[in-house]
Amino acid sequence: MAAAHTTSDQPQVRGVFDCDEAHRSPLRSDYKRIFDSGLVVLDTNVLLNLYRSNESTRRDTLAALARLRERLWIPHQVLTEFWRNRESPTVRHHHATKANEASAALDKAVNAARTVVTTWLTAVQLKDNEEAVERTDRDLTELAEAAGSLKGFIRAQAECDALKETATTHTDPVLNALEPLLHGRVGEPLPSDEFDKAVKEAQERADEGIPPGHEDFRTKEPELAAGDYLVWVQLMAEARHRGCDVLLVTGDVKKDWWTNRGYDIPPRPRAELLQELREQAGVGLYMLTPSELLRWAKELLELNVDEGSVRDLEQLGEASADKDSEDEAWTAESLAAFMDELMRRYPSRVKAIVAAAANGGFVDRETVYELAGYDETRRLRGFTQPIGTLSRDLQAVGVLTGGEPFLLTTVYGHAADPSWAKGFRIPSGVIPLLRSKYEGGDLWQTRDSGEAGSEPSDRG
Repeated sequence: MAAAHTTSDQPQVRGVFDCDEAHRSPLRSDYKRIFDSGLVVLDTNVLLNLYRSNESTRRDTLAALARLRERLWIPHQVLTEFWRNRESPTVRHHHATKANEASAALDKAVNAARTVVTTWLTAVQLKDNEEAVERTDRDLTELAEAAGSLKGFIRAQAECDALKETATTHTDPVLNALEPLLHGRVGEPLPSDEFDKAVKEAQERADEGIPPGHEDFRTKEPELAAGDYLVWVQLMAEARHRGCDVLLVTGDVKKDWWTNRGYDIPPRPRAELLQELREQAGVGLYMLTPSELLRWAKELLELNVDEGSVRDLEQLGEASADKDSEDEAWTAESLAAFMDELMRRYPSRVKAIVAAAANGGFVDRETVYELAGYDETRRLRGFTQPIGTLSRDLQAVGVLTGGEPFLLTTVYGHAADPSWAKGFRIPSGVIPLLRSKYEGGDLWQTRDSGEAGSEPSDRG
């Protein structure tokens, strides 16, 4: 029987799932199909977690990846981020770093307890009471000894869990395991012109709240903040080439990747991502965290996965989610320290930031050229990079936390060429702080280029 055709006179027959926002919960058969014939894409954190995990979790994760070897693929952006982050103290030296943090917290708690007790003794006029002082000293000594014992246990456990011989690449057991697994399964890097275009697109999408990756533009310089979108662009291209459904395995559980995750709701990607991949490649998208991948590998691949390995990866994911969810702001002190050092290194960037603050948060391209004394042949590409460099330098010495919103972001779309910067924007939250520091000075100059906070039309 011939298939029925819908004519313009016949309305399309729709069902409850015929909506861009609709989600079908993934089934066991979906994951089985992808394990057998789909594309399993690994995000950067999946690879980096091999350093952070204990031996059992690392062994179980590598066993699952080995069984999926023919299906594995990673975007080149993932490889770039892997090597960029591998030397971070929170990656290759994860266990020692966490042990040091715990030890420092215990020392702080003991010192705080001493301060509290001393303050109390003084407040209730017992500072010269021998019996009270002797009793509190004895208990505080026991508290310090207990903390010392805990620190010893924590450091011993860190030494036990730490991955050995990672100092050189040829002895690193993670690299030795990943090389045969991923050989021939890494995508090509984007050509430089396509890379620049993608970074610009990432920022434009972030301005409109389009996933993935818009959350990162709060705290990172554009080329780093665009990382998630670069992964997404490369994933879509590979899915289009292969024509098969995709399973993205990522420990990034921010809201610009996932729908709201509840304790009884199966993990699902954002509806916008499902729709975009369907439009761009004609295939479906599924997502799992590393711990969820292990659960499905245990069931579908009949692997002997330790439940402790699943919990270990869950805890790593929760720690990352807690860090990502911190909503830290600039303080008057941190911003002053940053701006003073920026003035010493890159005064043109300070002028642009203050000009933006004086004009509602935005400074146009022409004003930046004027303030910086650039000639018309000078390009603005990379103008915000010193902001990221200085941010990292000040994070390393504890002046910044790393959670502060990125201070100067590019706005593209100049009338002469859409690929040019139209201007630059600063976070609204820093405007009062900058006003307090600079208003009345030479750098604080308001301009008649449009309504405060607006992005004025480009000049001809």
